[in-house]
Amino acid sequence: MLTILTQSSTFIIGDIAKLFGFIMDAIYNFFNSTMGIASLGVSIIVFTVIVRALLLPLAFKQQRSMKKMQSVQPQLKKIQDKYKGKKDSESQRKMQMEMSQLYKENNVSPFGGCLPLLIQFPIIIALFDVLRNIPAYIGNIKNSYLGIVSQVITVPGYQEKLQVFAEAKKIKMGDYGENKIIDLLAKFNPADWDQFTADFSTVGNQLTVFINEINHVNYFAGINLASAPGYTFPGILIPILCITAQFLVSKTTMTTSAVGGDDKAKQTNKTMMYMMPLITGFFVFTMPAGLGLYWLTGSVFQFVQQLIINNQLSKEKK
Repeated sequence: MLTILTQSSTFIIGDIAKLFGFIMDAIYNFFNSTMGIASLGVSIIVFTVIVRALLLPLAFKQQRSMKKMQSVQPQLKKIQDKYKGKKDSESQRKMQMEMSQLYKENNVSPFGGCLPLLIQFPIIIALFDVLRNIPAYIGNIKNSYLGIVSQVITVPGYQEKLQVFAEAKKIKMGDYGENKIIDLLAKFNPADWDQFTADFSTVGNQLTVFINEINHVNYFAGINLASAPGYTFPGILIPILCITAQFLVSKTTMTTSAVGGDDKAKQTNKTMMYMMPLITGFFVFTMPAGLGLYWLTGSVFQFVQQLIINNQLSKEKK
């Protein structure tokens, strides 16, 4: 059974998630209060752009480090070929010394491209925690769910009714506090809401008001961001656009990473250029469309970002 916590308490990631949740909540409230736009989709797009912009220095540092490493690859290969087949400790020591000297002379670190990725990893995990559990971080959206909870708990035997939904969603309730119930309700798709209203028909009219509020917030360009995109229009556009955007990202990234590599490395890059978009499409197709919208916005931003980075690196090379 999948246990969902209202907010992540994981070391470091939980704190980052709370920070991002605060930003997300501020964005939602800004558009809602100043423009009357209560839209999860708009909030996700703006949120993604802001976070990606903050991570831009790390991305640039990673690309520059990769470029430097590729520039010394021919010399590095000569050193490796020089000691090829020599497994004795003295030869290995000399090879390591020559490689270290090469890195030092060219101001290159073999781990320079990894550090930004390691820094970004907990950030990405925290982002997903926020986006898959929106009511835990956006107060106004949570209030709509609280309205549902306040009606549901007045119905005799509500725990047994909720347990049926929890088992279907593979969520371990543990208790039936308001946060746990909201965790469950946040995973509902339109069919679940229909069944839910039927099961709690005695308070159905009151529930409909809050459910309509949630649907208004969740729908963006005709797509329910709380549900998987599905095969129908317009939901299917999310995975299609994600595949296209990821292909463009892979192609522009390969322009940088393939330079200086051997034929095997270039072939690997070419394979990944076609595989990554398909893998992305599969995951986006199975995830709620809200996460797909985040991925799509991030990929479009990354594509533009990569064009800028490639242009800057080309200038530096000249």
